[in-house]
Amino acid sequence: MTNIDNKIYGNDGSLLCGLTIGLFISSFVITGLAHADAAAEMARKLQNPLANIKAMMTDNTIGFDTGKDGGTSYSFQLQPLYAIDMPEQGFTILPRGVIPILGLEPGTDLPVIGDPSSNTSSKWGLGDSMLQLFIAPHLESEWKWGLGPMFSIPTHTDDAFKGADWGAGAAGILVGNITPDLSFAGIIGNVWGDSGNFNTLTLQPMFYYNIASMPGTSIAYNAVISADWEASNDNRWTVPIGFTYSKTLDMGTGNGLDLSVGPYYNAV
Repeated sequence: MTNIDNKIYGNDGSLLCGLTIGLFISSFVITGLAHADAAAEMARKLQNPLANIKAMMTDNTIGFDTGKDGGTSYSFQLQPLYAIDMPEQGFTILPRGVIPILGLEPGTDLPVIGDPSSNTSSKWGLGDSMLQLFIAPHLESEWKWGLGPMFSIPTHTDDAFKGADWGAGAAGILVGNITPDLSFAGIIGNVWGDSGNFNTLTLQPMFYYNIASMPGTSIAYNAVISADWEASNDNRWTVPIGFTYSKTLDMGTGNGLDLSVGPYYNAV
């Protein structure tokens, strides 16, 4: 399952490192496949945010030289997904949650919190959670799409972690294969909240190159580009550049473990 995450944003040019660990239960039969083939099929499913799977994803991002005085910040997210396939109706419903646990240095920027954190010392706590509900029609074409609403729920434990508070928005997904080994998934969404003080766009282009000689292994660009429409023009966009290396393991009986790691650098 592809994650919609929020990377830690530090001072200009800071180096970001993220580690993503996912555990999922697939809803398709793989018992007749060899482990290598099953791992490759699981990896493909994980790369598709519209896949009919059930998963618990985690995303752990470590940001170096963040905040107004430098230091290290952390973002740990729980991302449950429970796809509901409705073949007679001709579509799949994909509800998912994003629950952020944050450890921030004073003045750290994050799309999930909008303005720089207001804490005067290092703090840990919950940010505002996001509930997303995508509806994807069953299509015969190779390229598929999904649309749906997203809602922000005020679960922050401190004003330093406050994001959209009560908020809502919309998101869309496009998925397809560019070549047999190169796949694409793109997610775009915008959330409004905090009584009109929060207005943030997230754009997540994901390119996965699957290494045919190493089933279940891929190299990817999977980062969140964001625009804070409430910020000034010269401080609106954040564009991380980097890559991830991923390995999917077949644990048997339809269970899989996906591990990925990679560095990011804020080019903008």
